[in-house]
Amino acid sequence: MKKRMKTSGKWLRIIRMAVFAGLASVISLSCSNKFEGKIIAVQLDDLPGQLNGAQLVLLDPGRNETKVRFLLGDFESSASPSLSHEGRYLYFQGKQNEGDPWQIWVLDLKKGAVNRVSDVPENCTQPAALPDGSVVFSREEKVRGTKVHNLWKCMMDGCCLTQITHTPARNLYPNVLLEGRILYASQQVYPELREPQLMIMRPDGTKSELYSPGNDELHPASGGIDSPDGYIYFISSGGQLSRVLHRRPLHTFENLSKDLDGSFTSVFPLGDSTCLVSYLPADGSSFGLYRYDPRDQETPEALFQGEKHLVDPLMIARLDPRPRILPSPVDPNKPTAILMVQDIGHSSIPKQEGIQGDSLASYIRFSTLEGELGVVEAKEDGSVYVKLDANTPFIMETLNKQGEVIQGPSDWIYLRPNERRACTGCHVNLELAPRNYQPHAVKEDPVILTSLGEGTSNKRGGGSK
Repeated sequence: MKKRMKTSGKWLRIIRMAVFAGLASVISLSCSNKFEGKIIAVQLDDLPGQLNGAQLVLLDPGRNETKVRFLLGDFESSASPSLSHEGRYLYFQGKQNEGDPWQIWVLDLKKGAVNRVSDVPENCTQPAALPDGSVVFSREEKVRGTKVHNLWKCMMDGCCLTQITHTPARNLYPNVLLEGRILYASQQVYPELREPQLMIMRPDGTKSELYSPGNDELHPASGGIDSPDGYIYFISSGGQLSRVLHRRPLHTFENLSKDLDGSFTSVFPLGDSTCLVSYLPADGSSFGLYRYDPRDQETPEALFQGEKHLVDPLMIARLDPRPRILPSPVDPNKPTAILMVQDIGHSSIPKQEGIQGDSLASYIRFSTLEGELGVVEAKEDGSVYVKLDANTPFIMETLNKQGEVIQGPSDWIYLRPNERRACTGCHVNLELAPRNYQPHAVKEDPVILTSLGEGTSNKRGGGSK
């Protein structure tokens, strides 16, 4: 028997939706513009993922429409809509001409004005509005000849352009959660391709950490979005609709569509504990908009089926209360950051096979894209305290006294300028509190492992202070 979920009385996404093929209405939004209560989606000529020629379209639930209305008339392609928390500004990726790179644009839904946000040579895609008036998006670049995507942010007028992730990975689908952090999908592509996973960080790029890897069979294929009842919904590999509990994302993965024959490509939770989804039935020819109730997990209810694919739906609604605006320690005038590892031997990463010497880790090696940065001896309690260059991706490996790799390499990690980060170990259970004691390493100055030249050392047991 499927368990019914309780609807939380406190939320966040307060929206009114008039009856549209049986869709229940909920509380009215307070943002006043002609688009309130309407649905915006993306119409595609080809299957999802092929965005050339895509167009933002408007649907009015109260009019029981059978045809879409185009939202923008002078764009060759437009996609990836994201609404600001007050329901007024619609960010999207667009290109005015076929050969243009994708850029971020914003539509003022009250005034009808469209303005360009980003203006760079590279493709900029998948914007997400932040509560301080800025916008985060994915920007394409190359690392070692490999195409990667990192997250950047700027203000609405394009100023203050700042890179906030720094890894050789595909960092895509950012979304700001009510608690203020950004949830995004990340897949390492260099030096080897790894499975995608959901990551979470603060809007300044600090404290980036694993959120959910999915499970052994399914991995995230989109970003995540929070719902009124405390879940994070996302699409997993194979077009499966999935979710995790926000308070326990590492241990609550659910595949909601395992008993359905169709395929999902996007999801937008509503205020009545149901979801607006883009769904392709097993016998269908195109993705349409459907209403899905995770409490009974039955076949989604059709709302709008056009002649072409419809994906990425959202409702024009005010988010009340707005997401939190988190403080930031980042200081661009300080080029370094601090990392403390409480115990280098505390790790869930499997140990290397064929180790001839000690099986315990005594050293930790730091490497960047340029090669080995340094090897530091851990204190007797396993702790390490180092100063590193900010905005520089690095990996870590633990070594025994004979210099053999015990565990690693880790995923790529980066620190932001003036960031101070502490970790208990690699891939440990993030739900458990660390030991309440002062690590021995922090009783001394940090070992300096920077490119500045001062005190840099790559000798075991060394590192100037």
